[in-house]
Amino acid sequence: MIKKRIIFALLYQDGYFYLSRNFQLQKVGDLNWLIDNFGFGSTANHIDELICLLVKKEPTKEHKKNFFEDINKLRKKIFIPITLGGGIRSLNDVADYFYNGADKVLLNTSIFKKNLTKEISKLYGEQSISIMVDYKISKNNKDQIFVNSGTKFKMNLSDFFTKMNNLNFGEIILNSIENDGTGTGLDLRILKKIPKKWKKRPILLMGGAGKSDHIIEGLKKDLISGIVTANLFNFLGAGLQQARKKSKKYRINLANFDTKIIL
Repeated sequence: MIKKRIIFALLYQDGYFYLSRNFQLQKVGDLNWLIDNFGFGSTANHIDELICLLVKKEPTKEHKKNFFEDINKLRKKIFIPITLGGGIRSLNDVADYFYNGADKVLLNTSIFKKNLTKEISKLYGEQSISIMVDYKISKNNKDQIFVNSGTKFKMNLSDFFTKMNNLNFGEIILNSIENDGTGTGLDLRILKKIPKKWKKRPILLMGGAGKSDHIIEGLKKDLISGIVTANLFNFLGAGLQQARKKSKKYRINLANFDTKIIL
């Protein structure tokens, strides 16, 4: 049986890490702040994977260079899989992200770029591609996908599920714009929108996890393979550890590991 996962996401731009609420960013600190104030590194004992996202709109080569420099410092003592994303538009970008430590690349806006996922899968395999779909509910109660950092409407989620059979990818992250950063809980309602003919690729939920119980509630769902949270203040303390311990009590199928990683 495939193990379920607790995943943490870091949001980065211009040398700083950010919190997000409904896709509005708030600067919280640089790499040293992350390490000194939250002991990031030992926190990695309690997560299965780490996602690092460059959230700068239309990042330049210099922006990406700075991103890679900080991520390479961060991952020196973190021995868990890392997914890197943000600003990926071409195969050259993908190569750069893998060269700088990515185990997987995360695509968002560029999943709608013709043939890109197909080209990536030919070189690196479908399992190397994680796609993130940012969505929110419209006035007429339809779930709509937005791209470009949640600013541009792309299509209805139902249409996307119909068309996504042409995409090559290993897993999908459904990210709720409305729940993002609120800490009020995950949008479990969205699971009813998953087609019955789903290809059985892993589905992850993101947006709204504000306490360990929210993570457990999501992981209990058969359709859900993992929960992604980017809530620094709630989860860089004991929150992730508590979520893992409680999940085990509920017999959620998480990986067993006991590492001592200090950054």
